[in-house]
Amino acid sequence: MRATESPALATAVDMFGVEAGKGSGLEVMFSTDDQAAAVRAKESSADEIALVSLCTRAGRTFASRVFNAQGETPFATHSLAGVAACLVSEGRLDPGAVGRITEAGCQWLWTDGRQVRVPFDGPALYEEIDIPQQGKGIVAGVGRAFTFVQVDQDPRTLPAPELTDLTDLTLFHWDRERGEVLARVFAPGFGIPEDAGCLPVAAALGVVAITLDPEKRGHPVTVRQVTKNGTESVFICVSAVDDGTANVNVIGRVWVAGEEQA
Repeated sequence: MRATESPALATAVDMFGVEAGKGSGLEVMFSTDDQAAAVRAKESSADEIALVSLCTRAGRTFASRVFNAQGETPFATHSLAGVAACLVSEGRLDPGAVGRITEAGCQWLWTDGRQVRVPFDGPALYEEIDIPQQGKGIVAGVGRAFTFVQVDQDPRTLPAPELTDLTDLTLFHWDRERGEVLARVFAPGFGIPEDAGCLPVAAALGVVAITLDPEKRGHPVTVRQVTKNGTESVFICVSAVDDGTANVNVIGRVWVAGEEQA
């Protein structure tokens, strides 16, 4: 089914919140009106607007474009889980494997409209670096690197870093005994000054966790992504690295407006 040019209502989606309203805000529009989506992104309190232009039940796939307050962004993995869960929750796609069509192929995940499981497979990136004004840092990720600084305390107690030459920076505290990461993500280079819940950063933290503690390989690690505004997103990451290739499965909860709360 292709979307029409008629005005579309936006469905509010909360991605990964520990409860509804506590995660990363997304609005999903089923339309081809990119100008309306761009305007909506400037006016909405949501982090991003996803414009779904194609949804094919037989192929279990959809196509989407993503907008934030700065305009259209090519970084669609952030909203991938929210869009897929929304389409399943609204009955546009069947539960199970769902894929987003991209120029590079199809990005697949699993969802029943509430829970999502997103696999990340690619080169394992991990390097310790020096960051001006921040000290020792880490660049890590699955195919795409993000920047991290490990801290000894709750990152909510620290001031927001001043980022000039960096697109992103995550302050994180690693609790080895609990197998838990507490993280605060700043991503001005991606159009989100402080990110309430970022899927690819969670996958990157899965790589960081098993590098800091190899015994966590293959075991669930909890990533709690928090902000000073009181939001809290929760991810469960199960990670492994073999011969330089990372495999990270990220599990989270998505809350779609109108669903019955369990």
